[in-house]
Amino acid sequence: MTSLRILFHLMKADYLERVRRYSFLITVLLSMFIVYKYIPSSDDNYLTLSLQSMRGLYSSAWVGSGVAVLTSMLLSLPAFFLVKNAIERDVQTGVGQIIATTPTTKWMYTMGKMWSNFVYLMSIVAVLMVSALAMQLIRGEDYAVDLVALWLPFMYSTLPTMALVASIAIFFEAVPWLRKGLSNLIYFAMWILSLIFSTKATHSSQDMFGISPIITNMSSEANERIPNSLGGHVSGISPLKGELLTYDWNGVHWTIQMFLERYAWLAAAVIVVTVASFFFHRFDLTRYVKMNKLSKPNGTEKVEPHSKPASRKDTDIKLTPYGAAKWQTNYFTTLALEVRLMLKGQRLWWYLAALAMIVLGLVLPMETVTAYVVPFTWLLPILLWSTMGTNESYYRTHSLVFTAVYPVRNTFVGVWLAGIIVAYLTGSGALIHFLIAGEWDSLMAMGVGGLFIPTLAVALGIWSGNSKLFQVVFMLLWYLGPFNKWDALDFIGSTPEGLERGIYVYYLLATIILLILAVMGRARQAKMYS
Repeated sequence: MTSLRILFHLMKADYLERVRRYSFLITVLLSMFIVYKYIPSSDDNYLTLSLQSMRGLYSSAWVGSGVAVLTSMLLSLPAFFLVKNAIERDVQTGVGQIIATTPTTKWMYTMGKMWSNFVYLMSIVAVLMVSALAMQLIRGEDYAVDLVALWLPFMYSTLPTMALVASIAIFFEAVPWLRKGLSNLIYFAMWILSLIFSTKATHSSQDMFGISPIITNMSSEANERIPNSLGGHVSGISPLKGELLTYDWNGVHWTIQMFLERYAWLAAAVIVVTVASFFFHRFDLTRYVKMNKLSKPNGTEKVEPHSKPASRKDTDIKLTPYGAAKWQTNYFTTLALEVRLMLKGQRLWWYLAALAMIVLGLVLPMETVTAYVVPFTWLLPILLWSTMGTNESYYRTHSLVFTAVYPVRNTFVGVWLAGIIVAYLTGSGALIHFLIAGEWDSLMAMGVGGLFIPTLAVALGIWSGNSKLFQVVFMLLWYLGPFNKWDALDFIGSTPEGLERGIYVYYLLATIILLILAVMGRARQAKMYS
């Protein structure tokens, strides 16, 4: 079998296995819904890609460019989490050990995984390209369909972005110290920096997402039509103030040179995967276990996928008779153990960083605390919260936990309260500052945030069965709300507008709903083992 054939079949098998999962269907449906909301009708009270109250007419060029920008910017975050398990899955299923007996090289394997990631992500993009066409017809401001103007922006901006995401995911899986949960935070930081650079880029080499030519062109034409305009970029999402104004935008004048410069990022993706192949263990379990031992255990690590319990005869196992067991539960002891378990294994730098955020929350001016300290304080425990609701299946203790006495009333409540205690402990500096200063709205908002985040984590963890969904949802909420100051998504009270509108009340209601869902999910799990 030739190398290309091996590469093709590696890619094909991996791709088919992924698109048959529910996560693919959910991602596609969710992406279509976001596209629907991103192209608001003229009756909606918000705008996207607008300057003041002006936006382009919904022609093929505008809708295609707008959805391409959205896809390149926003899909690139969850896309990483969707595909960052290609190698790990082969280890867990044992397929990797079979591949290791074949002549498949490390470079060929990592390259095949990268391209299967890429094709998988482009399948989602293809659905969004069709959605863009549908949205142009649904909004009905311009029925003249130009497929080139509609889909060329995807080829320019989205295609290289997805290739980069696919390659970075493989790189993070192949490098031992990037394989754990910390890599998710590193990627999130990279994603934010790339957004900042891309929106201000003056050359393709600075524009990882390929959005600069589109946004710059939209902005310049909008500024020409606004009298006495002071310039500025077209924003992402903004409220509609005043009467809606539209103009006919003809799109970017695409050239071959622009595509050649942009596709240099595609070459960068290939280089990243080539480098990753040097770190790839090629399913050498001796090396794999050695790498795991080098990493100091913390609360977010997985057990070794191929470790097997020592075989014992059934007669050796003696359980305490149920009737003689003391089933009464000391809630405080259980809660203390859950908090200890959640914080166990954290490194010194984690505690120093948490302490620094507490001190900064106490001593900095109130405006700085609200705008900066509060949002960044709760980035630190994200990996602790993300394991809530998934530890039982993660460490394969579900058959013990779910068959215990009152698994919902005892263990679930303990885990939930432990997450809240961690939130209030790490945010105690700002909370005390608000209390002393009499900033009751800020205190209430942050108090609700400390309830909302762990409840979101445990609900998503129980129903999804993994920690990645919470990490993606939380990072997106955090980026749009506390970081970009979108008051509707400000779930911790970091914006004056959000505090004035009492947004935290809605998140309190959301917390109650999420808690009910989490309890239902845990009761369902317990019932399966009863």
